[in-house]
Amino acid sequence: MGAEVPALIACLAISLCFNIGFIVYLFIKHKNRNISEYKKVENPDVESFQRPANPQRSPEKEKEPKEPALKSAINEKRSAEQILKPEYKPPVKEVQQRSDRQRLQEPVGRDEFVKCMNVVVQFINEYFDESHKQPVIPEHDVNSTRIHVKGPEKPEEFGEILKDLKEIVVPNICHTHHPRYHAKFAGKSLADIVGSTISAALGHDVNSSPIIDSIERIICKWLSSAMGIPQIKSHLNEPRDPIGTLFYTPRDIYIAVIRHAIEKAEMTNENSPKSEKEKPKFSDYVVYCSDDSQIPLEEACINTKVRLRKVITYDKESSAMTAANLLKQMVKDKERGLIPLVIIANYGSAYVAANDEIWELVKISRKKNIWLHLDATYAGCQWLDTNSRSNVHSLITEVDSVHIVCSSLFPYSGRISVVWSCEKLVVDGNKIHYGEHPIRLWILIRLYGIRSIREAVKRKVILGNAFSERLTHHPEFFEMSHPNEHGITVFQYNNKNVKDRKEDINKMTSMFHNYLILSSTLKFSLFTYHEKVLIKAVINYGRCNLSIMEESVSTLLNSVEEFEEALKKKKKAVSETPRVEFCELIGGSPNETTDVTQPDDIDEKKKKK
Repeated sequence: MGAEVPALIACLAISLCFNIGFIVYLFIKHKNRNISEYKKVENPDVESFQRPANPQRSPEKEKEPKEPALKSAINEKRSAEQILKPEYKPPVKEVQQRSDRQRLQEPVGRDEFVKCMNVVVQFINEYFDESHKQPVIPEHDVNSTRIHVKGPEKPEEFGEILKDLKEIVVPNICHTHHPRYHAKFAGKSLADIVGSTISAALGHDVNSSPIIDSIERIICKWLSSAMGIPQIKSHLNEPRDPIGTLFYTPRDIYIAVIRHAIEKAEMTNENSPKSEKEKPKFSDYVVYCSDDSQIPLEEACINTKVRLRKVITYDKESSAMTAANLLKQMVKDKERGLIPLVIIANYGSAYVAANDEIWELVKISRKKNIWLHLDATYAGCQWLDTNSRSNVHSLITEVDSVHIVCSSLFPYSGRISVVWSCEKLVVDGNKIHYGEHPIRLWILIRLYGIRSIREAVKRKVILGNAFSERLTHHPEFFEMSHPNEHGITVFQYNNKNVKDRKEDINKMTSMFHNYLILSSTLKFSLFTYHEKVLIKAVINYGRCNLSIMEESVSTLLNSVEEFEEALKKKKKAVSETPRVEFCELIGGSPNETTDVTQPDDIDEKKKKK
């Protein structure tokens, strides 16, 4: 033990000396390197710098120290050295290849999503810019056999899918975003697509999301202020601030109105011919409307099991519901033991854009204590412009409720409608949103602003009225029908230059419409109203202007000559429009709880025949 301790002390001493020597060596080496670098920086080769062209110096410059000039030369040399150095770039994060198991669990991951969306944005921009290069209606089936294959077992590359979209899908669809599409309002815009993408990504449960109710109230407040919705009088003749509510289909609006009116009728029992002990059935109640009302009203009557009474107006100049015809139908229903429940007045009806006698209907509603709802599906959006607020706008204060549909004239393709009423309207149970979210409309209004939406609405209405005015200059080809101020054109084809034509005007209108479809030149809508086949045209293209509208008129006039030439040659393509192309009008329902009452003179007409 005595010998081991000195040996251990000796080993530690040797190790300590070795470490101290190594540290001293590193210190001296580091010091020498710093001295050499200092000498290179502080003592540059001065002769390598260019001397000034004029060696003479002024007395003031002689007094200046030479150090700043030297420092500037040093800075120039340093900048030159920096140029020679390679520019620093942050390392690019390589996309990690995912395993088959990861792709099976989530085929489109974060990196694939970013890549796909970049391509999608480019595709949408190109489509919006170049959709006019496609025919508005597909001419024929193009390479559709390529998509008739088995379902893909493994994920496909998005590039292949996009290729099929461009080569197969786009050439084979009817383009609503097209200068020659005039069939109906189908608002579409890039802002709408942004809102739709975000609302689809959130995918929230709207009935369990408190913020949704706040957004709905905000939208109602924005539009109420922008449209100048006035106070609405209650049945006690007290003006109240309008209560705004968002609905996700027009059918739900009518259901809410009908059910609310039934609750009020059951409390008062004023119009009921039943005894006090006998409670009326739902089928005893009657809803009144014109024969050009919206089809969802019929669906709502079937759902609530009430009767739907169409008040038909046989008038060449107007198709609006008149107070005289309405009272006639109410008297009939009273005699049958039925109860008048709701009057649906139209401001811009479904197809011919007629305005009912709203002031006269207000008088009937107040006198008989019947709920009056103003359907402003089309024309209500015009109230954004103060110059378009006619007498009907001032009558809002006299009705019980009023609604608009945002997709009719807004650059918006959703289904949201806004209702203002004197009393809160609700649908029993949770709201059914049908995949629609108010966030989409909320984003669109913020991206556009009320002013831009107002200009978009004005442009469609003004250009639509101009389109109608242009056709009036050609009475030899077209017979105008149902003139209106809502940008909707209704006409028939009647070429008066062709004499001794055997076909009637209805058949020729149908054939002309079908020729436009088959020739892929223009897209209009076709419907039968009051025993007339009529063509309806609107301005839907969001980027439309006066020159684009004039091109549509020129195309229509050129199609007249081509159509007549095809008739002379008796081409097979010239035939009547198939029934599936006709727009469906509101009518009788097979449900036993609905009924359609004809005017009194209809029986006399049948006897004369």
